[in-house]
Amino acid sequence: MAANLFIQKGYYSTTIEDIANELRMTKGAIYYYVNSKEDLLFQCHTLVATKCIENLQEIIESNDTSLKKLEKSIESLVLYIIEENAVFNIINRHNMLSEELHKKVILQRDCYEELFESVLEDGKNDGSFHTENVKLAKLLILGSINNISTWYKPREGQSNKEIANFYSKNLIKVLTE
Repeated sequence: MAANLFIQKGYYSTTIEDIANELRMTKGAIYYYVNSKEDLLFQCHTLVATKCIENLQEIIESNDTSLKKLEKSIESLVLYIIEENAVFNIINRHNMLSEELHKKVILQRDCYEELFESVLEDGKNDGSFHTENVKLAKLLILGSINNISTWYKPREGQSNKEIANFYSKNLIKVLTE
């Protein structure tokens, strides 16, 4: 709800009272869970980052091939961005956080990126992926996927799974052809 309001009204124009009203709660009830609007924004990021990291760790720990792990990694992230579009849209505006919280956000993102890079590195090492630069391949893939939050809206005749499959199939081509 907070992320939706941040997008609709703007982060700076949205108040804790606005959020409380939308949730039919008191401001005091909101402040029981968060210290400030900035803390709420940070918690939105942490919620998403934690879920993404957990999903990716589960994929990495599977017995799947490197190719299948990358396919699942891409699809998982695409689907999660679509499902939590408002949250992803607002967390990409991390410049609204204090330096201290911004550093924590960067650490969370670095953790995810390192895990994602390990999938690519494993695929390069076993000959599944053809790239001379795993770091740039990671940035190409994640940059493409992360941009979904800016353009996505439900489309008639095109399921979320179809979008995830399209991204997976086409981004993997970059590494296998």
